[in-house]
Amino acid sequence: MRIKTLLTALLTIILTHCGFSPVYTSNQKPLNISKVEIIGDKTLAFELEKKLNFIKNEKSSDSYSFKAQIYDIAESSLVDSRGIATEEIIKLTVSYQFEDKNGIIIYQDAITKDKRVAVTDNIPNNVLVKSNEKKLLLDSIIQNILFKSKVSLN
Repeated sequence: MRIKTLLTALLTIILTHCGFSPVYTSNQKPLNISKVEIIGDKTLAFELEKKLNFIKNEKSSDSYSFKAQIYDIAESSLVDSRGIATEEIIKLTVSYQFEDKNGIIIYQDAITKDKRVAVTDNIPNNVLVKSNEKKLLLDSIIQNILFKSKVSLN
């Protein structure tokens, strides 16, 4: 019993004093965006702008212009003996850039994510599944954009 207590106390001390501290939490200025331009699928463009949730401030001297393009492609990856696709790969690419007030590109990047999706004879179900998967891929891309913009622009 005494060994268990000693081991628990030792593990607690080691794990709570490991030296971890968050890297990007304090002294960060907010990212001001003066203009947002997104080209591509209207639904995905709306979701991208809504979920990025940038602070729009056109009067700030250190605001940026955000420009993005969204591409989505579906490719057949698996075909059955009848020649009908049973699986598709959905690829979603967002290429974006931040420009300063003078139009000089400060940071640019392109992020691509893909996902395999089963295809059935039920077309409305296929459309719904693909739409949901695109939104999930876009959420992942948005997290990358937010992280990279905070790191590279601050």
